[in-house]
Amino acid sequence: MSNQQTSDKIDAAIESFRRTWQANPRPAPPEEKPTPAKIIQLPLWPEPVRGAPNTLLRSAFFAAIHSKKRQKLGIQTSPEKEPQGIIIAAQNGDTIKYAGTQLNQYDADVFFEALHRARHHPLETECFFRGYDFLKAIGRTNAKLNYEDLDDSLRRLSNGTVDLEWKINGRHYIFTGHLISYYARETTSKLYKVSFAKQIRDLFAPACWTQLEWEERTALKGKPLAQWLHSFYSTHAAPFPLSTAYLHDKTGSPRTVLRNFRVDLKNALATLEKTLGWKATWDGDLLTIDRPPSDTQARHIRRAKPRNKSLQKPRRRTMNHVSELLPGLLPGLPKPPENP
Repeated sequence: MSNQQTSDKIDAAIESFRRTWQANPRPAPPEEKPTPAKIIQLPLWPEPVRGAPNTLLRSAFFAAIHSKKRQKLGIQTSPEKEPQGIIIAAQNGDTIKYAGTQLNQYDADVFFEALHRARHHPLETECFFRGYDFLKAIGRTNAKLNYEDLDDSLRRLSNGTVDLEWKINGRHYIFTGHLISYYARETTSKLYKVSFAKQIRDLFAPACWTQLEWEERTALKGKPLAQWLHSFYSTHAAPFPLSTAYLHDKTGSPRTVLRNFRVDLKNALATLEKTLGWKATWDGDLLTIDRPPSDTQARHIRRAKPRNKSLQKPRRRTMNHVSELLPGLLPGLPKPPENP
């Protein structure tokens, strides 16, 4: 067979295949629908409370100090490098390092309120709010100085570098970055824009955060040690005795003499008793706080409390039990036969 004949047969076969394909068209493959991106948000806690991470509430991160007592924290190893974070006093098992201007309870107010407003939005998106509404929510007026304080606090929260590490319920968590990833304000409208990184969600993993009673906290405005104690004890459903030295360490108090801190502590406890009805009991140097639990904590206590058998409903008696009682009630009735 010549090359021309071979070429003609190939062309004929291709043409036959084309006609067959056109006569029997194959359905087009279904288009792959893009998988919707997973939306990452903060928990949706109710309006009267503010969500806050336990790791921060149980530490000296938001120190119980007045604003004029703030310090610059961090170790500058060389001019061209960013400062390294210093260790912040925290509960056993937690590690906190921080570099930046020291944060206090006012910064905690701003951070918790910003989280509260961002909880309805996916993380890494901008959350908008007006300065007047925000200041009112944290117990401040719309005076010019209060706007300046708010700007300064948001800047501290955005610039400070945080390294957190904690374990709970067999899981290990790490957070590194800024508590607020972005902040801006329009000067004329006083409209604020704040954004949080997706990683902030790890601070709100199960059993890692607390709902703070906001009305109680704002009632303690201007009393940083009382606010710290309120936040700390809010993380415990059933507070246990603690020493003055332990609280001195975890509050970040600038007092160098423990005796002087004890005076501050007793004054703060008096404020909590007068304002919220909390009771403080001393056993030597051990302090125990008695306070009514929040609704959330009351449910936690009920779940954890062992059931009292004396309060359980009696079991229903079986028919065998009833039949055993009948001869005593009706003497003429014969006794039931013994079990074989």
